[in-house]
Order: sequence, then structure tokens, then C-alpha cells
Amino acid sequence: MTVMQLERIFKPCSIAVVGASANPTKRGNQILRALNESGYAGQVYAVNRGGGRILGKPVYKSVEELPEAADLAVLCTPAASAPALVQACGKRGIPGAVVLAVGFGESGEEGARLEARLRRAGRQHGVRIIGPNTSGLLNLPVGVNLIGARGVRPGGIALVVQSGNIALALMNEVTRQSRVGISICCGLGNEVDVGFGEVLEYLGGHDETQAVIAHVEGCRDARALLRAAARVTPHKPVVAIKSGRTAAGAHAALSHTGTIAGPYDRLSAGLRQAGIVELQRADELLPVAETLASQPPPPPGGGVAILSDGGGQSTLVVDALHEMGVPLAQLAPETSARLRQVLGPAAAVRTPVDVAGAADADPGVFSRALDLIAADPAVGIVLLVGLFGGYAIRFSAQLGEVEAEAARSMAATMRARGKGLVAHSQYAAHDSAALDALRDVRVPVIGSLDAACRAVAELQRRGTRLAAPQRWPVAPKGRPVGEGWGRDALAAIETALAERRATLTETEARTLLGDVGLAFDETIVLQSPEEAATAAANADHPVAIKLLSRHIVHKTDAGGVVLGVAGAAAARAAFEDIAANARAFAQANALPEEDYAATASPMLAPPVAELLVGAYRDPHLGPVLTLGAGGTWVDVLRDVTHRVLPLGAGEVGAGEVAAALGELKVNALLAGARGGRAVQLGGIVAAARAVAECVMRLPAVVEVEVNPLFVYEDRAVPVDARVVLAHPETP
Repeated sequence: MTVMQLERIFKPCSIAVVGASANPTKRGNQILRALNESGYAGQVYAVNRGGGRILGKPVYKSVEELPEAADLAVLCTPAASAPALVQACGKRGIPGAVVLAVGFGESGEEGARLEARLRRAGRQHGVRIIGPNTSGLLNLPVGVNLIGARGVRPGGIALVVQSGNIALALMNEVTRQSRVGISICCGLGNEVDVGFGEVLEYLGGHDETQAVIAHVEGCRDARALLRAAARVTPHKPVVAIKSGRTAAGAHAALSHTGTIAGPYDRLSAGLRQAGIVELQRADELLPVAETLASQPPPPPGGGVAILSDGGGQSTLVVDALHEMGVPLAQLAPETSARLRQVLGPAAAVRTPVDVAGAADADPGVFSRALDLIAADPAVGIVLLVGLFGGYAIRFSAQLGEVEAEAARSMAATMRARGKGLVAHSQYAAHDSAALDALRDVRVPVIGSLDAACRAVAELQRRGTRLAAPQRWPVAPKGRPVGEGWGRDALAAIETALAERRATLTETEARTLLGDVGLAFDETIVLQSPEEAATAAANADHPVAIKLLSRHIVHKTDAGGVVLGVAGAAAARAAFEDIAANARAFAQANALPEEDYAATASPMLAPPVAELLVGAYRDPHLGPVLTLGAGGTWVDVLRDVTHRVLPLGAGEVGAGEVAAALGELKVNALLAGARGGRAVQLGGIVAAARAVAECVMRLPAVVEVEVNPLFVYEDRAVPVDARVVLAHPETP
């Protein structure tokens, strides 16, 4: 979709209200009234097969009778009529439609079939559709009100939502608690056509929009959303909340990579990677969006300073910011000394700075203290905490002007220094001249201490992100699918698919990964107890003997691994036990019978850490890399992180792997815990690139996993590998 196409939907010169009604309780009446009340200057056409007049307007009996092709039609009719009406709009030359009705894909199989008909009608007749099951569309700067909202203030926050109630709640919150307003509100509903990515791209170039709040239930094209966000977020902040986070994943994966993280975990990682601020609480959406839209993010190294009038709340703030990983500003000794002169002996003059009652008779002390704090180079943001804005209410009305002047002075000081200011106040919901003075110059005033901390944390993180290189992956071009793999590796995939196998054997997986640079230790394939005995007798070190099967995926679960085997007799017994365990496991799990083999490989020295390195082709996001703590306890530990692929080339990709590892608890071992030396990351990066290549460039491969990857100070050694194929059950 071009920007011009969306422009005609969001800024239509004419609108046809199809299903116009004289009944004030019907959407077809409410929208006509709302367009009139919001000052929409374009032409509005009422359409209803009954004809007549509604609210002083002539009613056309069909879209075919309209005197012109409107830019947009809003369908206020039952669901069953929507496909035919979209077809009629297309034939009349109407390029866009907003479908309000429910009863489509969200309502079961019959609704899904109706939704498919609606999609086909739009595509066949050139009509772009917003919805169905949508709350509507709002563009307050130009008076387009297809939601029927009343009393909403125009401003710079755009809403892209899949819930009418959430949109209404945010609009009420904007009007009631802030001085910001709404630019555009788009209810995407079921996303039958126009999706998150397209709308976000449009808002990125929409001059009136300064920040975007998104509510996501489902997302038809998650990768398009992330691509758009990666382009928009460096210029405009995007804040999102995802509902349905705890739903069980639909994919029953055959590797840990697919099972230890569901669709939400991967989407959440992609949101972060694309620069979207994801929140878990709805009451944080507006405070964070307002803060990011109005306050300058600090440069790297700029910490948060706290200026308060109470020790209890400031301590809670310190705890909250520490838990969120936000650095506090360490004030210079000379700053603290000057604060002592201004605030007196009872005050706390390090972060957090506590005026300790000095403001009770003179709230102007806040501005004098802030002048000193703002001048400190270590300070990037100041969070004001406590009673400010309420001194005239709590103590004396005579303090009102002093308090208001302090507010104006603080805002001017921070603006002059290019630093962010966020005010938490227990009196945020009261009529306060001081707080109004802050709001008038776009300083966020937040009543919730938790929300204020979150807003400050995300402002600090935005500064760090904007200073870093662009991280959204760009796919390599011009590389053939099979390039890099030998004939044996590609033949193994063809053979497995012909045998309708879900996975490659371990030896096949090793060959596949070895062809793209992953170096495994030497392994011997054993077909019998005698071969196992011979291999162990010829080895000058203990060996690990592991099941080699075409159908059993998790060897440990089947009793298929024996470690530290030394000598011929022990090797013979290990092979026999593994084969017996495999036969019992196959019978219990209705797996095909086979002649079980095994592998023998040298026992490795204990590593610094065991990692999982995997890649999975997510049906919505595309290829995703997973890094985490590995070994047999991977399902229990669930210490994993994700990156949408591909990795960047060279140092960019290596840096992305390093950043991902830094999010893991196991990274403490890699960084050199208890006096150990930090490991070199080259081997981990090589493993990540190898598994990523397989999933990105081989269509038959849907999952790849190396687990464990033994990490030593100077190298990384893959111990086991698994490759899962697409649709092995299909002939």
C-alpha cells in the first residue's frame, strides 16, 4: 500500500456512512452526529436502502446512487452484508472501507468463512479494508470521527488498537490526566487487510503524531510490523502492550528451541529488537508514551537523579530503578556540597536528594536544588518525587504562587540544559497551579510512583538505544539456497523427507552444520556391540556412547546416553543397554522399529558453561535465533533470549550475539565468574551463524539446535545437534 492510498483512508475528502440510521442508539446515527460535531469539513453521504432524510441529510439508497465516489465508506451494517457492500464500493470507485461489524473470524468457522469472502471482495475490487470487528477510525486534526468519541482532545499521541474498550480507556485517560491529546486512533480489529505495519509506516510520516501507543492481540504479519517499527522508532517512540501473552503455543516442536519459548516470547524479543517499548501494564502506556514524546533522552552515561521530599518514596524509587537496570546519577562532591548549603543539615544530598522538610514553608527550594542537580554532568534525567504541586493545598494557599513559580523555573532549567524532567506527585489528580504550570510546558505529571519510574526507565533506555547502531536485520542478497552445503548434506535432507522423518540423525545434522563452519569433535559410528568394544579399546581416553536413531529425537529421555565409558567390556555393555532402552522406548511411544546404532566420541573436559544455540522458523516472524543455558536442564532453567534473523554481517552480527548473551543469567560464567577469565565469543558466534544459515536458506529446515555447546575460555565445541524438517508426514 502506498502512503497516498492510506492518506485517502485517514484523511478522506468525502465519507459515505453506509447503514445510516435515524436511531440515536445505532452506530449509523452516532457517526453522522460525530462527524458533524467534530468539525469534519468534507462531504458526508448517508446511505440506507430506505432513503429519506437523516439529521438533515438526504439518504441515498445505495452506494451506486452516490453523486461521487467517496474516498472512504464506513459500513455500519450486519456482518453478512459486508462482502457484497465492499464489492459495490469497489465498483463505484470507493478505495477504502471501515467494516465495524462483529461476527467474522473471532466467531468461529462460519465467521472465518465470511471473513475470507470479505478479504477476497476487497482484493478483487481494489478496496482496502480496516477491520472488521473494529471500533472505527479517528483523525481528530481533520475532524474524522468514525468512532463516535466525544470530548477527546486533539494532540500528538496516536493509538493503534484491537480493542474498542482499550481505545476508549486511553482516550479518557488522556483527557482526564494529561495535557496531551489524540492525533489518530485506528481500530485494526481482525486485520483482514490493513495491518499494523502499514499503519505504523503511515504514522511515521504523520506530522501531527509524536508517539504511538499500540495494543496487539493478534498480528497477521508480525514481521511487517517489526520492519516498520525499526524504521519509525528512531524518530518517533512506539509503546505497545500485548494481550494473550500466556496462551499456550500452538507449535509442538521437536527441539528445545521450539518448546522452551512460545510465540509470544519470540514476538516480544522482536519488539525490543525493532525499538518498540513493550509494557505489561495498561496504566503505564500513557505516562511512558507522553514522557518519550516530550522529554529528551539522555546521552549514554547520563543517569537518573531523584529529587524528593520524603525518604520512603525515594527509597522505593531507588529499588524500582535498580530492578529495571537503570543507573542512578552519582553526583559530584561539589554538587552535594552546594546542595548542603541550599537545603541545610537535615537534607540528603546524594542521589536520592531529599529536601527533608525544607520545602514545607518554601517550595521554591525545589527549583534552587534542581538548578544544582541539573548542572551536574552525570545527570541525564531528573525524577521529581513526592508532594510537589500539593504544598499550597496541604499547608497554605499562600504558597501557591511560589510553588507555581518553582515549577516554571524547573521546567525552564531542564529545557535549557536539554535534559529530561518527569514529575511524580501525590496531588496529580488535584487542581494545582504548580502542576498545571508543568503540564503547560509538556512536563509529564504522573500520579503513580510505579508508572513514573517506568517512564523514567524507558526514557533512559531510549537514549542508550538511539546512540547504538541500527540493529534491525537486513537479509543477505543473491546467495543461492544450496550454496555452502556439500552433496551429502543436501542428500540427507532429501532422504529424510522421502522416509517421512521429522528429523535428521545426529550424524546427518553434524554434516549439515559442518558444511557451514561448525567444527564437531571426531565421532565414530557404531553398528554393533563389537564395534563399540573395538572403538573403546583403541581409544586412549574414556568415550561417550550415544544412541543414533532415525526416529528417537531426545536420546536422554530414551536412556540413550552413557558417559565416561572406558574399556571394551564397558563399551559393549553400554551399546547393548542403549539398544535395549531404545527398543523399549520406541515400543512405548509407538515409534517405528529400526536397527539401532550408536556413536562414540571422546569425553570432553568440563566446560566453563553449556549453552543452547538454536534457530526456529516462526510462522509469523520468520527465522528466529535462540541463545540460552544448555544441557539436560534446559527445559527447567529456561534461561533463553531471542533475536529475529538474520544476524548482521561481521562485527555487527558478533555484537548482536554478545548483546543477546548479556541478557542471560549464564552470562556471568562467560564473563569470568569467581576469578575466571572471560571466554572468547568467536566460537559461540560461529555456532549462531551456522544454525541461522540452515533455517534461513534451506526451506525444508524449520528448526536447528546445538545443545549442548561446550564453551571453554578459548573455544566452543558442539556436543550434540538436532535438525527438524518441515512437514515430514506429507508424502
